[in-house]
Amino acid sequence: MNTAERYKFEENGSEITFMPNYHILRTLKWWLAAGIVLVPIAWYLENKVTEKVMVIAFALWIVYIGYLLADLLFRVPVKFIFDKREKAIYRKLLSTKKVMNFDEMTYFINEDSRGYYYAIAKKRNQFIKNYRISNYFSGSKASRERENEFIQNILYPLLDTIDLPINRPQ
Repeated sequence: MNTAERYKFEENGSEITFMPNYHILRTLKWWLAAGIVLVPIAWYLENKVTEKVMVIAFALWIVYIGYLLADLLFRVPVKFIFDKREKAIYRKLLSTKKVMNFDEMTYFINEDSRGYYYAIAKKRNQFIKNYRISNYFSGSKASRERENEFIQNILYPLLDTIDLPINRPQ
């Protein structure tokens, strides 16, 4: 899967759109299928284990499916729209919300326990409210290659659209 497909990156004359979490859709579908397969297995084991074990297993299954559905409904479909005509950035989930204007935006690398990622934010509030626009990256060779593809195919076109100065390696 190339970078444009991983982020569902689309560029037309008036806007750039992409979905930072689109890459996890395939994985979530497999986890959802695994959760559904667990139901017949639980019915088969119902007579072989105690009622307390079944209650605990059912509670864990509910939490498992809840997290999967929350990711499928509220995390994966988030789309960022960089509108060139209005010089504004929008975030679309269920409705479209204006996040900031181009001249207010800054980008930076944010680090947490899972690794580091690229984020955008308003210049004055970048540590209060920011938006992740990339996968998590680590120091591994494969991750560095994915990061370089992200920078070349996603980040540079975004920064060119916004007219932010970039130091590109030659």
